[in-house]
Amino acid sequence: MKVRPTSLLCEASDKILTITLNRPQKLNALTPTLLAELKAVLDDAAIRVDISVIVIKAAGRAFCVGYDLNASDWITSQYPADHPSGVDMTQDKKDIMALLDYWLDMWRFPKPIICQVQGACLSGAGELLAVSDLVVASEAASFGHPASRDLGIPPTVFFWPLTIGMRKTKELLYTAKSLSAKDALTHGLINKVVSAQTLEAETWALAEDIAKTPVDHLMILKQATQNFYDNMGLEKSTRQASDLDAEFHQSPTFLAFFRLVREKGMKAALAERARLFG
Repeated sequence: MKVRPTSLLCEASDKILTITLNRPQKLNALTPTLLAELKAVLDDAAIRVDISVIVIKAAGRAFCVGYDLNASDWITSQYPADHPSGVDMTQDKKDIMALLDYWLDMWRFPKPIICQVQGACLSGAGELLAVSDLVVASEAASFGHPASRDLGIPPTVFFWPLTIGMRKTKELLYTAKSLSAKDALTHGLINKVVSAQTLEAETWALAEDIAKTPVDHLMILKQATQNFYDNMGLEKSTRQASDLDAEFHQSPTFLAFFRLVREKGMKAALAERARLFG
């Protein structure tokens, strides 16, 4: 990168590029700036001959709690609290589709991506997990979409129907409950659960092992595997989900959440969500 990232830390060694989400005070919530910086780093890594594997990890106690809900870092062009009668659906669909394009571009990143998850991996963070290749998690990690009752669905739906199956996907979306690391492993969402103390070493050992394979072979192996999902209509399904997410954003519950944000602030809105849904 020509410009030093402000939301990420990057370090390359032994054919492995480590990218650290570095907003610990915000639990590494995703912002337009962070996503733009991540794209720039990955675009550079895609063409670097000295990089075979990417490891994405995070600073602090959470891996990532999803998209930032504050107005200054809102992920789309319309902050819902500024639109009491609802955001413009046509513009919202364009924004969500652009976000989906971002994740699909990352899905097509040619080299293996490993996520190292030490804590909460929630909501929009599940999209990052979905488009990555492998996941190593600590025993303290958790996975879910607490916003499914009131704020919408992510355009990728985390690829959950393809990774954990229809039944479990519906259960998690309908209840907004999270999976423990152990349960996430059982359902095939992640590859490995280790202790917090060995998470870094275990992830690095996996990355080193993968990096022994010639990078051009890794790229072929990744493409061969992902072709199965692309041929099953992955992109078509995610684009349909994007339209449905825009419809969700017109719902009374969504509007009520951001009306409360406007009137009393984010903490009050989150407290009311907890009261309503647990």
